[in-house]
Amino acid sequence: MTERERILAVIQGRAPDRLPWVPRLEFWYRAKSRSGTLPPGLRDLSLVELARKLGVGCYGVVPDFTELASDDDMVDYPLGILSQPSLVYKVRFENVDRRVTRRGNETIVDYHTPLGSVRTAAIWTDEMQEAGASVPWISERAVKQPRDLDVAGYIFSHLRVEPRFEGYLRKRDELGDDGLLVAHSSDFASPVQHIMGVLMPIDEYFYALKDAPESIERLAEQMEPFYARLKEIAADSPAECVLLGGNYDDAITHPAFFRKHILRSLCDYATELHKRGKYLLTHTDGENRRLLPLYVEAGFDVAESLCPHPMTSCTLEEVQAAFAGRIAVWGGIASIMLCPDSVPEEQFRSSIDALFRSNNTSSRIIWGVSDMVTADADLDRLQYITRLATS
Repeated sequence: MTERERILAVIQGRAPDRLPWVPRLEFWYRAKSRSGTLPPGLRDLSLVELARKLGVGCYGVVPDFTELASDDDMVDYPLGILSQPSLVYKVRFENVDRRVTRRGNETIVDYHTPLGSVRTAAIWTDEMQEAGASVPWISERAVKQPRDLDVAGYIFSHLRVEPRFEGYLRKRDELGDDGLLVAHSSDFASPVQHIMGVLMPIDEYFYALKDAPESIERLAEQMEPFYARLKEIAADSPAECVLLGGNYDDAITHPAFFRKHILRSLCDYATELHKRGKYLLTHTDGENRRLLPLYVEAGFDVAESLCPHPMTSCTLEEVQAAFAGRIAVWGGIASIMLCPDSVPEEQFRSSIDALFRSNNTSSRIIWGVSDMVTADADLDRLQYITRLATS
């Protein structure tokens, strides 16, 4: 089987010839490229070429947001509006005067509307670049006072979202049979999570949710057509699998919050995609213990970047027991396991050996490193896992 066939087999609940091994290498690759410390034989390779050289599957879930078509791509990231060539859609602003200013590593965007103006800013620090980060840090949020909620609502209700499949198809051809290219719909599962995730400082968001919930609900309603259009385009796209939402945490997106503000959106996406023979994936890289029953209820197909103990409280076995074969896990190996300064060699080997002994082709798992192979990961440890995964 090809790696793409193995991934699809696991998602569909079928047994592959071996479990796929698809680590997310882009952060490690960028950091090592920037510092000039890529080993000989790996230099001057593209990320896809690097994966093939190392004998691992080509990761195609979260897009590499440093691969841009123009300088204006991703300037709207502080609004949670993405632009990258492999996305299956393009977002255009209507009746909004958008002005971009750059000051060194900081990008400032002013959005002027008939209801007023808001400003965002995002910055790249040296530390972020050295770590191989793919998106900037939001240094100024759009919503800073109550009236900004109305301006944000105007912006989102005046977005035009159009399908754009050409870049996705080119990237899919680049990965070929060595990976599965997932269509990225949104970083957030719902408008309310979107507001919390980027539009407001999180403390002010929770104050507003408690003191003036109608203002949050009104903005979420204005954002709903944007999310409906993303879902429509994802369902019509050539992708077999779609990513919606992620970065859940059972303290922040706690069970009551998840049930009220996220569950329905995931259910609706899953239902629509399943009608088209497609699969829903969501990015579950946080503390998941109290959310596991809700994940099963949500009906999605893949819990991607699932991070187990020792970085979270749940072992992989506990997650698999909770899922009872109904959800495929993509991940399962905590990123610190590859870092010698965090985990001694003997502990690394015994833990990895135990993981592979307890999982065979009947397991619904796509091996990966959660959330990613970090800049300080050891290549020998990555290759040790590769030998186990491919033997």
